[in-house]
Amino acid sequence: MNFDYEIQKINPISISSEEFNSHEIPSSVRKSIALYNKSIINLRLKHVNLAITDLKKSLSLNSDFCEAIKLLGLCYVYIKDFNKAENTFKKLARYSIYAKLANEYLQELKAERTVLKALDTIKDASSNSDNTKKIKNTTNFTKKCSISFLVAITIITISGLAYWNRSNIQGMFSKPKNTETNKNEEIEQKQAINEQYNKIEEENKKLQKDLETAKLELDNYKSKNNIISMLSDAEKYYAEGNYEKVLDNLTSLRSLKLDDTEKLRFNKIWNNMKTNNIWTIYNEANKLYKQGKYQEALPKLIMVEKIDPELDIMPWVLYQIGNCYKQASDNKNALVFFEKVRKDYPNTEYAGYSEGMINEMK
Repeated sequence: MNFDYEIQKINPISISSEEFNSHEIPSSVRKSIALYNKSIINLRLKHVNLAITDLKKSLSLNSDFCEAIKLLGLCYVYIKDFNKAENTFKKLARYSIYAKLANEYLQELKAERTVLKALDTIKDASSNSDNTKKIKNTTNFTKKCSISFLVAITIITISGLAYWNRSNIQGMFSKPKNTETNKNEEIEQKQAINEQYNKIEEENKKLQKDLETAKLELDNYKSKNNIISMLSDAEKYYAEGNYEKVLDNLTSLRSLKLDDTEKLRFNKIWNNMKTNNIWTIYNEANKLYKQGKYQEALPKLIMVEKIDPELDIMPWVLYQIGNCYKQASDNKNALVFFEKVRKDYPNTEYAGYSEGMINEMK
């Protein structure tokens, strides 16, 4: 088994929005899949540490995500952190459907560790041979090196890690070729390099596109999660009678793209405000206005104007808003509302009142 090949053959999980909605998949699972897909892209771009971070986040949201556990173990193998890889594969083996594969990974991991240990022994032995002053028994040391070397070669052969290409081996022992043949080989080699380069460029473009898709999925998830959170808050504030905060949330939601379910929730709250609560809000505002509490009346009057701009008493509401701004010495906003009354409701008495206010402020 080749761990590099195991990593290369892993592909992102593609699930459409329709499938998510029809199967009622939790948002935590949706995000864990998006993070898993992002980790695959980072891994193919050789950003292994970023991939590991994404996989840990994915598993924090969905601890039983077996594919993420498997890929995390392979990432640890990639960076030669065999202890963490072993622990991860043991965790994967707890799931019956992955037990056989996990045990195969553990066996292969054990073999790879043995090979690396043998190679380290050869390296240490070669290093020690240069320091002859510290060697008391040259004959024993030579035997030790030879045995270690033979053991290492045997293990490497058994493990299938001798990646020599047969054509390369034959080339090492073949007779020198003539100049023309060498030129032809150079041309073929350049062509092969160009083809390989073009292939890599295409793969990189695909990886970049996949990465952008993964990022878009995450952004969509965040946006969707934000919409759900704002709707839940609006419903909570409505139940508490905090209509100002309800309207703040609903006003923000109007600029976002809602699906059918979200539109139903939005419309239910909005229609309740428009049908059942607008007069409660207005009566409170009008009472404060008549008491000369203009600063307290202003936000409630603005809410009434936003909820139902077609309300019969809207000329009077707009005039009140303008006067509240005037009393707060905010002539700029006051003029906006007085002009609106004069322009949109020219045949009402409040148009005349508004014109008087405009002339007074000029």
